[in-house]
Amino acid sequence: AEEAGLRVDEEGFRRAMAAQRERARSAQRFGTTGAEEAYRLLDLPSTRFLGYETYEAESRVVALLRDGEPLESASAGDEVEVVLEATPFYGEAGGQVGDTGEITGDGLRIAVTDAYHPVVDIIAHRGRVAEGVVRRGDAVRAAVDVERRLDIARNHTATHLLHRALRQVLGEHAAQSGSLVAPERLRFDFGHLAALSPEELRQVEEIVNAEIRANAPVTVRETTYEEALQQGVVALFGERYGDRVRVVSVEGISAELCGGTHLHATGQIGLFLITAEASIGSGLRRIEAVTGRGALSLVHRRFDDLDQIGEHLGARPGEEVERAAAAADTLREQRRTIEDLQGQLAASSVDTLLSAATTVNGVQVLASQVQAPNVDALRDMGDRLRDRLGSGVVALGAVIEEKPLLVVTISQDLVTRGLHAGKLAGDAARKMGGGGGGRPHMAQAGGKDAARLGQALASVAPLVSERLS
Repeated sequence: AEEAGLRVDEEGFRRAMAAQRERARSAQRFGTTGAEEAYRLLDLPSTRFLGYETYEAESRVVALLRDGEPLESASAGDEVEVVLEATPFYGEAGGQVGDTGEITGDGLRIAVTDAYHPVVDIIAHRGRVAEGVVRRGDAVRAAVDVERRLDIARNHTATHLLHRALRQVLGEHAAQSGSLVAPERLRFDFGHLAALSPEELRQVEEIVNAEIRANAPVTVRETTYEEALQQGVVALFGERYGDRVRVVSVEGISAELCGGTHLHATGQIGLFLITAEASIGSGLRRIEAVTGRGALSLVHRRFDDLDQIGEHLGARPGEEVERAAAAADTLREQRRTIEDLQGQLAASSVDTLLSAATTVNGVQVLASQVQAPNVDALRDMGDRLRDRLGSGVVALGAVIEEKPLLVVTISQDLVTRGLHAGKLAGDAARKMGGGGGGRPHMAQAGGKDAARLGQALASVAPLVSERLS
């Protein structure tokens, strides 16, 4: 490309790929094969969306479907998709999940669990007929779950604030490449090469919360796509827009093309807390966050955790970190003391272990199970025993952190005669479902079955005899 005098927009390419992955997931989520074809064949009029102005509306049923098949009616217990002439239900789009709620009528109640776009300009309501019978042509009332919708709106408006804050802190390259706006959380994907530092995350979080406290008005207007771009409105890379677009503006902060539902002022968000930040691919990062009731719930859980920690440590409020650090220091010191004592105990048992050595083809072989705090202590014990033997083979086994381990050490004169610690250790470890190896004079191996450690140790003497014969 450079040779041809062209410039490759790598950042734009990454954002486009992320947007495509999001579209692919949406297609999979809604099954755009049979269902889409069924709706196309019905040739329904466009659904009038009323959700920007109201949470409830009178309407009429224009279509019923079950498993992609049109119905004239459905009764209690049936899972159905309902299409209305007009609806306040937002159909999943642009990363924002669909609304839930109820469709009611004369003796009828349908619990709506999702709303989506099976084809362009049609909103379908997924749900279950809880009471009565619904027929095509029935007059009904559609009502959105208002609290859930407001939770979604908090997260969506917060997403716009987060987008602006990221570009302030990281640079204009940190543009949105995907998102999820749900009632309980928000997820925001953006272009950036490195993980955000704790300081950067804190700065982003503080900027967003300052804008929430400012209670900035959120306004919506329609304009042409060309005019919006001329005014510097943010458009998402890879998204398709019509001639007329919807601009969501947070006064003095941001202006983006967006078809989602929002609050009237940023103060309604309440609180914004980042819960996670991670890589999702080359040059792409993801932030997860909570707002409003979700943020308050998180704060309560963290305080509950802190209270429990304080109780366990006997700490007063505000002393938990200091007490926890002191407890960790004490624990580390106690572990070191225990390991030292175990090492001393192991060293003192050398004489007892030496008495258990046997002679195989004129070679002293010591194979025994011992107590050891770690692999280093086990190797040190093996070296001590080998040095005390003068000439011989030492195989020690221990269960460390619930795993069987084997250490084999061989004196230099026996290495010269052809014995190899790595081969002995590997062959013996197979008795306990493991393996290993190492140098001719020192090796270690592990296994899967601690109950068979004794069998592995018992095989050492026959293996030595076999190799010396």
